[in-house]
Amino acid sequence: MAKLDMNPGETMIGSGQMSLYQKQGLTKKPFQGNVFVTNLRACFKISMMPGLEMDLPVADIKGFSVGKIALFTAVTIHSKDGKEYPLTGFPAKKLQDWLRQAGVQEI
Repeated sequence: MAKLDMNPGETMIGSGQMSLYQKQGLTKKPFQGNVFVTNLRACFKISMMPGLEMDLPVADIKGFSVGKIALFTAVTIHSKDGKEYPLTGFPAKKLQDWLRQAGVQEI
């Protein structure tokens, strides 16, 4: 499991292995990695890649929605600037609880 470099005053709410869907040409392709939700931000790190693909302070998150991608439950995190981060994987139900604990509303 990947580790997240924590900021002072930051506490981990939850983390798990998931896939982030990103646009590749005309379709969206899943990238394996780890999602992290802390009291201050939501992050996603793609496996075998340096840096964070998503690093959103809670204040910059508009909310999250729940839907389906193929047969899988997808939790999409919506940023206030209009970006969307669809995530699938076994912790999808837990991710919803982690986001609520961080103060993010379902939309």
